[in-house]
Amino acid sequence: MQPSVEAGWPESLQPLYAQVAEAVPQEAVAASAGWRDTFAHWVRGASLEERTRAQAAAWERLSPGERTPGEVLFLVSTCSELLWPYAEPPPGLLRQLLARQRDAVAALRDAGEAEVADRLQKETDAALSTVLTRYLKRHPDALLALVRGVPCTFDGRALRFQDAVDVDLKQVLGAGPKSVGLLEQLRALLPDTREEGRDRLAEFIRTRAARVPWREASEVLGERLFALATSPDGRGGMRGFLACYPNGRKEPDWCSRAGLLLARTVEVGGPPAVVENLCDLLTLFDSPPVDGLRGALGALVQSDFEAAADLGHARFVLDHCLGTMRKNEPALALALLWLEERLFRAAVRRGVPEAFERRTRARAKLESFPGFAHLVWLAEECAEVWPRFRSPARPGLDGLVAWRGEVAQRMGKKPVLRKAAIEFLLWCAPDEASSEAELAALALVRTATDRRLVRRMLEHPSPKARFRARSLQSWLQAGAGQGTTPAPVEPSEPATLTASLRHLHATRAVPVGGRTWLRDRDLEDLLVGAVGRVEADVASRHPERFREETSELVAGLLEGVRSELERIQADLGSLLAQGGRASPLSLAMTVQRAPTVPRDGGVEVAFVVSVEREGFVRTRRVVRVPVAKLEQRGEGQWLPTLRLGRERLDALLTRTEAAFCLFLVPAFVRAECWVVPARLARALMETQGALSGVPREAAQGVSRPLAQWLVYDVLGLWVGDERPDVVDAARAGDTGADFVVDLIVR
Repeated sequence: MQPSVEAGWPESLQPLYAQVAEAVPQEAVAASAGWRDTFAHWVRGASLEERTRAQAAAWERLSPGERTPGEVLFLVSTCSELLWPYAEPPPGLLRQLLARQRDAVAALRDAGEAEVADRLQKETDAALSTVLTRYLKRHPDALLALVRGVPCTFDGRALRFQDAVDVDLKQVLGAGPKSVGLLEQLRALLPDTREEGRDRLAEFIRTRAARVPWREASEVLGERLFALATSPDGRGGMRGFLACYPNGRKEPDWCSRAGLLLARTVEVGGPPAVVENLCDLLTLFDSPPVDGLRGALGALVQSDFEAAADLGHARFVLDHCLGTMRKNEPALALALLWLEERLFRAAVRRGVPEAFERRTRARAKLESFPGFAHLVWLAEECAEVWPRFRSPARPGLDGLVAWRGEVAQRMGKKPVLRKAAIEFLLWCAPDEASSEAELAALALVRTATDRRLVRRMLEHPSPKARFRARSLQSWLQAGAGQGTTPAPVEPSEPATLTASLRHLHATRAVPVGGRTWLRDRDLEDLLVGAVGRVEADVASRHPERFREETSELVAGLLEGVRSELERIQADLGSLLAQGGRASPLSLAMTVQRAPTVPRDGGVEVAFVVSVEREGFVRTRRVVRVPVAKLEQRGEGQWLPTLRLGRERLDALLTRTEAAFCLFLVPAFVRAECWVVPARLARALMETQGALSGVPREAAQGVSRPLAQWLVYDVLGLWVGDERPDVVDAARAGDTGADFVVDLIVR
C-alpha cells in the first residue's frame, strides 16, 4: 500500500513528495539528484504562502514517527530551503534534525552506500548550520529552544553542536542593544557547554557585553536580572549575570530597586528564597557609587516590625548584614544595633523566647567597634524616643532640647562617633522625627571633616538621607556655626528676574524682602507653612467632623495653630542659637475661650494683635471673625449655602469694619479654610437675595486661605481696628467673642 500524501503540503509540491514517499533506499539514492533539481525549480516559482505551508508540513514530517527512507533523505537534504524562519522557531529543532540526519545516514549505510552516506553527512551538516544561523539571526532569543538537549562547545568563534553543526556567533550577533537577547541566551547555555569551551564562551560574552552601550541596554538587562532575583531558584544565575555584565555592580538604580523589592518582600512575608536572593544580590553591589550593604539595611530602616507578619525575614536580613559587615563602618554598626533593638522589642512583645539571646549575640559581634557603649546608648535611645513621635505621648519641647543636648555631649566626643551618629540620624530617623534628627545632626557638625561627611551624604543610597543632607548642607553653606562669613555660592547665570533675585538671596548679596513688615520671605513662608498644615488637616477631616459643634471645630483649629507656632518658635530659636544668632521674631499666641454658652448668632473669634517693634511700630488692634461651617444635606451632598445670618453681619459691621468671615469647608479644590471680608460676604448675600447664608460657590471665588490671611493680613498689620473701645469690646460680655486669640509680636 502506497503511503498517503498529507494535505498540508502545497498542491504544487504534492506530486514530488508522492514520488519521494514511494522510493526505496536504493532508488532514493539514484533519484535524489532529480528530486533536488525538481524541488529547486519549485522553490523559484513558489509563493510565500506555499513556502510557509511547505515549512509547516516539513516540520510535521520531521517530528518523531515512522517515515520511509525516501522521505527522510528528501527532508534532510532539502531542509535548508524547506525550513525558513518565517514564523517562531519550533522547539527542539536542532535535535530533531540531527535525529533525522542519523536515520538517513544509517539507511544509506545499511543499503551499502557508505560513500554516499559520508557525502550526505557532510552536506547536511552544512545545511543544518545554515538553518540554525538563519533562525538565530531572526529570533536571537530562541537559541535555547532551538538547541535544547544537544551538547555543544565553543572554540572562540563559533558554537559547535555535536562536533558537527557550527554557528558563527559574529554572524548572528546584532549591534548594540540588539545583541543583549542572544548574549543572555549564550549565558544561559554556559552550564550545558563542555568544560573546554565554557571559559572561552564566558570571556566572549563579557567582551561583547562591554561593547554594548550601557545606557541603552541597562533597562533590558535590569528586567532580566530581577526576573532571576525574584525566582526562588535564580540565585546562581544572578552571580553569573553580574559576572558577565560587571557594569551592573555600579548601577545605582539596580541597587535601589533591589532594596525596594527586599523591603516589600519582608513586609508582606514573601518566599524566604527570594529574601535570600535579594540579600545576596545587594551584597554584589559593592562598587562605587552604590553600596549594597546600606541598601539591604535600608530595606529594614522604614519597616514596621510591630506590624510584620513574620520576623524571620528581618532576622535573616540582619544576620546577612552582620556576616558581610565591614569593620571600618561605625554608622552601619549603629544602624544594625538600632535595628536589632527594634527587633528585640517586637520579639519580646510577641513572646519570642530567644529574643534576649539574639540581642546578646548581635552585640557581641559588634563590640569591637570603637565607642561601642555610646553606640548602644544612642541605638536604645532612638528605639525608645522615635516611636513616641507617632503617638499622643509626643515628647515635649523642653525634653527634646535636653535630649539633643545629651546626644551632642555623648556622641560629639570623638570623630568616629560623630561620623556614625550624623549618618545614622539623617538616614534612620522616621519622618515624624525628621526635624529633631536634623537638629541633632547639625549639633554634631563641628569640624571640616564633619562638613565633608555631610557633603558625602548627598550621594547616600537612601533618598531620605540625601534630602536631609541637602537641608544641612544648605544651612552650612550659609555659614552657620563657623563664625565666618558665608562661603560664596558657585556663580551661575539666572535666566529670569525671579531667578536673579533668588540667586542674590542665596548668595546673601541682596536679601529678598518679604511681603510684610517682617522683611524676611523665609520667615513668612515658615509661618504660612505652619498655619497651612493645620488648615489642611482641618479641611481634610471636615467630612468626618462637620456634625460636631462649630465651637469644638474652632477650638481644635486654634489649638493646632497655637501648637505649630510654638513648635517652630522653639525650633527656630534652637537652630539659630547653634549659629550664634538671635531669633528675628518673638511670637506668642494664647487662646481664651468665653465661659458663656454660645449665642444664637453662632461662633465668633477675635484676633487681638499686639506688635512692639522698637524703632518701627507699637500697635494693638483687633479683627472680628464670625465662623460658619458647611454642612451636608444627605450622604456626600454638601449644602449650596454657608449658613450665616444677615442680621449678625449687620450688627458686627456697625461696630467695626475690621471684620471677616471664616468658613470651615471640606477640601473641594485645595485643603484650606476660606476667609472672606464681612462687607463682601454681606454684598454677596444682598446680590443673591439670600437671607440666612452666603452662596458656597460665590464665597469660594472671592475667598483667601486662612494661612495667607493670618500671616500676610493680620500679622502683616494690613487689617485691624485700633480703637480702644473696639479692642476692649472683644472681651465684653454681650458684645464679646467666643474665642479671643492674643498674638504678641516682638
